[in-house]
Amino acid sequence: MNEACEELLGSLRRADQRRRGGQYLRGLLTATGRKTARNIANFGGTGASAQSLHHFVASSTWDWRPVRATLARYVDDGLRPNAWVIRPMVVSKTGVRSVGVRRRFVPDLGRVMSCQRSFGLWMASDARAAPVSWHLTLDGEPGGEADGRPDAPGEERDVARLVTEIAQANRTVARPVVMDARTAAVPPLVRALTAAGLPFMLRVGGELPLDPAAGRVQLGQRPQTAPAQHLMEQLKRLGRPVECHGAVNFVTPLAVVLPGALPRRTLLLMGVWRANRRRPADLWLTDLTSSGHSALLRLAMLTERVDSDFAAVSVDVGIRDFEGRSFQGWHRHVTLASIAHALRLSQDGQWCEYQVPIAG
Repeated sequence: MNEACEELLGSLRRADQRRRGGQYLRGLLTATGRKTARNIANFGGTGASAQSLHHFVASSTWDWRPVRATLARYVDDGLRPNAWVIRPMVVSKTGVRSVGVRRRFVPDLGRVMSCQRSFGLWMASDARAAPVSWHLTLDGEPGGEADGRPDAPGEERDVARLVTEIAQANRTVARPVVMDARTAAVPPLVRALTAAGLPFMLRVGGELPLDPAAGRVQLGQRPQTAPAQHLMEQLKRLGRPVECHGAVNFVTPLAVVLPGALPRRTLLLMGVWRANRRRPADLWLTDLTSSGHSALLRLAMLTERVDSDFAAVSVDVGIRDFEGRSFQGWHRHVTLASIAHALRLSQDGQWCEYQVPIAG
């Protein structure tokens, strides 16, 4: 671990910062309970006070960006990922002291709550996944978005920028961006990813309006705009079985055009059925129109891979545990927790042997 810490924290200019970083990482990996500065310091073997650790994260001068670039190279070498996955993180907060906290509607819970909202950029393969960069939604604070909705103006560009910054820093191949975009503004998201040269695989809601591509499957006398759910339900009979991770799903493809996305181009809407359900379990929109159905389904399943590793690894190393008012401090903490996640996966260099089963 010492050698990996030296590599991952090598961009920190001062020896005392690298030492504090190593102490913080050991605490994230070994302390029990919430990974606060006090808990990390109280846990035997860190050799640092709670005040010094808090200062290192909240008030020190080191820049997290080059650390993340090094982390991305480290994860890329160990993981050999298939895609970038964007995953939101919502942390419930009882007060308003923590950075980025406000009352907002949380679609997954179906209610308004006081919380902190961010999203992480993950590198993911079939067997494992690790976060390498983060964006914190500030909402109405200086430099933040206009409101807390997932489709807040500019957030789609932030998604594309989050990926391109890491990709450019590491000169990596443009992998597909996989994301659950059911609550996002899909046309501007597609525009942002296309402008950045990033292929995409987006889970979309059934109400998304789409045009069947001319010259392809016709749903009447002529192609007409209809909700994605409606289009797929009419084509269920055309579904074909596709096996993925030991389970058989029925997949139906349809060439479509997304209204409002310029330039207009043919995309692929993929409906995925499980068991004998009348409605598809998932709807995916992608520009990977030449890829096989099995390959596309494996990409879609990477969101579940990320969810599993978030719950099994990231939460355990304290990704949700930062409490403070410092925007810089939040970014430093999640960067160090992301390093701890990668170190947990790569213990003894066994990236390939570590695997948390995908739930369900």
